[in-house]
Amino acid sequence: MVKELTMKKSNKKRLAELKEKLEQERDLLLQQIQDSHNVKEIISHGDLVDQSNDYSERENLLGLAEHDRNRLLSINEALSMIDDGTYGICAMCQEPIPEARLIAMPTAKHCIQCQTKAENYG
Repeated sequence: MVKELTMKKSNKKRLAELKEKLEQERDLLLQQIQDSHNVKEIISHGDLVDQSNDYSERENLLGLAEHDRNRLLSINEALSMIDDGTYGICAMCQEPIPEARLIAMPTAKHCIQCQTKAENYG
């Protein structure tokens, strides 16, 4: 059973601030994706060295696009959890995630202890 955060007035304000921060980050990320990750613009031309450079640049852009896509998914997931009242609850232990962690990393899904366990045990 998922625990729902009890919202005191100060918690509601903090939650609204975090939601606004996430929405701003999402909007900025979407703009950056639109502006800089247009793989179709890279056209292979010239000799093998030029084509190799074009290929490397395309691979780099695809890697960046994948990273940004994952970041966007994390932001959208956090925003959904805010909307459904489950934001700030650790996905593993179901305990509240400390506010300081959420301020530092608004997309955190785990408390520090569970994040450490997940990283150590894959």
